[in-house]
Amino acid sequence: MKKRTIVAIGVATAATAAFIAARRSGLREDLDWVAVDKPGRIIDVDGYGVHCVLQGAGPAVVLVHGFGGNVYSYRKLIPLLARDHRVVAVDLKGYGYSQRDGQAGVSHGDQVAMLKGLLDRLGIGRAAFVGHSMGGAVVQRFAATYPEMVDVLVLAASVTGDERIGQHLGRIAPPAFLLKPLIPVLAGLTSTRLLQLSFHDPSMLTDEVRDGYLRPIRIRGTLDGILRSIRESGRDAAIDRSRITMPVLLLYAAHDRAVPLDAAQRLRELLPQARLVVIARAAHLLLEERPEECARAIEDFLRDARTGAAVAPAAAT
Repeated sequence: MKKRTIVAIGVATAATAAFIAARRSGLREDLDWVAVDKPGRIIDVDGYGVHCVLQGAGPAVVLVHGFGGNVYSYRKLIPLLARDHRVVAVDLKGYGYSQRDGQAGVSHGDQVAMLKGLLDRLGIGRAAFVGHSMGGAVVQRFAATYPEMVDVLVLAASVTGDERIGQHLGRIAPPAFLLKPLIPVLAGLTSTRLLQLSFHDPSMLTDEVRDGYLRPIRIRGTLDGILRSIRESGRDAAIDRSRITMPVLLLYAAHDRAVPLDAAQRLRELLPQARLVVIARAAHLLLEERPEECARAIEDFLRDARTGAAVAPAAAT
């Protein structure tokens, strides 16, 4: 039997087992996007429904979540920043409570275009941008595309943006119809082990918190969107960091096992104007574990940026 045939049989068997496990776990797409209760509001951007939470007044701050996340990850940070800022927390296309549309592009470049359209609708010409994890790659791309709209970048536990996961996956992944049954199982694992690893203190992962992260995954069309976002982002051009000249804050956690401090060091090489702040007693979900410390670091950086003192040596809090 040829090797490729053996691999195909193995993948098919694993996919079948995964499908059965997913059905037994109860994690399935059983929510309708139109009917599901949403914590924020829907804004039409070029015919696409973007979910966002708006709070506060003052200079604008745009919050962008990471892969598989949603505005829930910013729920503690929003009211803290909203004391002095107009906060716009956004669910990216295909994520959170934004519309599920199998025809809409969901690459990082498409997310940048959506953010530009959203800010135009809200009448926001310039803003500070905060991107967590994968969201850090999206806001870097936004800053490189529309530098005139970005006052400051805050990259929180951010990937570098150089990762080409989509390109590699396209070479080695099985066909989508075989891979799709695996996604509910992966989401189920995220609800346990992977989410636990994202906390320095695993006791913070309560049933309520787990539901906050996983509930939007149950919206019909989510799993297809996740697969498409990985595949389509692999076709994005490299980020032109020569256009990212604004002040940059690298906000990382001391105990992050998902995106360790090596990523911050790489970004300091790519963005020499960046300041690094390391948050103690926190892991990948540092904005959830240490919202007050993170808000203070962001607010201090925004204030320093206005006075031209944004670049400083590494610090820890």
